[in-house]
Amino acid sequence: MAIDPGSVRRGAVVLVRLPGDKPRPAVVVRSDLLAGLTYATVLPVTTELRTDAEDLRIDLVPGLETGLREASQVMVDWPQTVRLERMGEVVGQINAATMRRITRQVAFVLGIGANAARRSSPSR
Repeated sequence: MAIDPGSVRRGAVVLVRLPGDKPRPAVVVRSDLLAGLTYATVLPVTTELRTDAEDLRIDLVPGLETGLREASQVMVDWPQTVRLERMGEVVGQINAATMRRITRQVAFVLGIGANAARRSSPSR
C-alpha cells in the first residue's frame, strides 16, 4: 500500500490496513494543516451495522461520493494514527454535514469540547 501524501485530506475515505485487522476503508480526521506529516489519524469504517450505538457509529451511504459498496458506519470510538505507508488509495470523500457530525462525536468520545467538558465536570 502507498498513497500520495497530498491526497490525505480531512474527510477522505482511504483504504488502510490497521495492525491486527483486515484491510478496510477509513475516514481521515487529521487536520489539513498537518498535511506535511508522514501519518494521519483515521476512523475505521465497518459494514457490521449497529443500531444500539448511534453515538459511536455514524452511518455512511454507499455510492460514488463515499467510494463504499455497502451501507457502512464510521467507528468514532476507534481512532487510529497510521503511517501513510500503511494506506492505500483514496476511494471517496465524506460530505461536509457528515464530517461535522463525525467531528462532534469524536470530541465527545475523546472528552474534548464544550459539551464533553460540561458532562465530565463534578457537581458543586
